[in-house]
Amino acid sequence: MVAVEGIDGSGKTTQAERLARYCDEKRLTYILSKEPTSGKYGQLIRNSASRGRLSIEEEIDILLKDRREHVDQVIQPALDQEKVVILDRYYFSTAAYQGAHGADPEIILSRNEAFAPQPDLLVILDVSPQTGLQRIRERGDEPNKFETSDSLERARAIFNQIDRPYKIGLNGEDLVDMIGSSIMYAFQRAAAEKIAKYDVSPSGANRMRQLFGGTPILA
Repeated sequence: MVAVEGIDGSGKTTQAERLARYCDEKRLTYILSKEPTSGKYGQLIRNSASRGRLSIEEEIDILLKDRREHVDQVIQPALDQEKVVILDRYYFSTAAYQGAHGADPEIILSRNEAFAPQPDLLVILDVSPQTGLQRIRERGDEPNKFETSDSLERARAIFNQIDRPYKIGLNGEDLVDMIGSSIMYAFQRAAAEKIAKYDVSPSGANRMRQLFGGTPILA
């Protein structure tokens, strides 16, 4: 499982979609999903951006409910089927964004990790708030009233402070292709380590060759 994170305008969606295309090319089964979801709880969070912000406690509660549904209905079933799961935002965004408004990021991480599978690879794309806001406008959107330079800078700092062994931090202001190549390499390495650890069968060898572009060996 790969989670691509960063402040708004950091290039998360672009890189998540690039990784999905790579999986297509390698004929790896995968799902590409995002948070907040389009479910009832995800929509409550999305609507709050235009209708008025909820309290931090309400936001965290709704995000947790949305994520539980996401895990139960989408993420865990895909993992059980040994699919690659690519996420455009995950619970690290809750830690960063709600943390930027006063909640304790570590408590948020702990509450989520009590039920949500941790990724094998966490990609943090780091850009300045100015770059993020400019990109939002360039794609034809307007930042919502909660996306200020100050709040995005606080969220950015929390993203960069997250300490997990599977995390890599990349400069989101580098060339798109350069970032994509770094993510692909990190994905290959994380996937190879997982396959080597959990699957020593001929099937695992085939998956390893498939991952790196080799021809599968017939069993």
